[in-house]
Amino acid sequence: MLIIAVVGLARSGKDTFANYLERRYGFKRFDFYSDVIVPMMREQKIKPTKANAAKFGNSMRQKFGMGVFGQKMAQIIRGNDKVVVTGARSLEELSELEKASEKFFIIKIEASKELRFSRRSDLDPKNENDFFARDTDDLINKGLDKVLRASELVIKNNSTIADFEKAIDDIMKRI
Repeated sequence: MLIIAVVGLARSGKDTFANYLERRYGFKRFDFYSDVIVPMMREQKIKPTKANAAKFGNSMRQKFGMGVFGQKMAQIIRGNDKVVVTGARSLEELSELEKASEKFFIIKIEASKELRFSRRSDLDPKNENDFFARDTDDLINKGLDKVLRASELVIKNNSTIADFEKAIDDIMKRI
């Protein structure tokens, strides 16, 4: 199985990347938040909000180790040929995916702070301090800083969708 883990800070373009791979290249798309964390929260009768997910994720990682969600994701993706995964926060999560793959790539998406803040959705904090506080939590408490440094390939997403898709196509030629 070919697994591409797409990583980056909030609103950098990870979902856009994954959706494009699904649409253009026939990948099956999975997300740690919606495919692993939310179902686990629902099993425990926890309302699946972003704030609750952050607390739940931190608690689960503390109790069961940093790879707990990676183990679950590895089970979920079994049986697929080409998979793109978003939402990984730690090297331990990615390690579990790499074990489940024949070919594994980490691709980092980068975008400016201003552009990322302008892309926020209704689910995101409305003010800049709260929005960027999530970066700090992801980078420091969850280990995203190590994940971003481990990426083999990088795409800058500071321009148009067409430019972003061209950059994705260029990366896919190398894979």
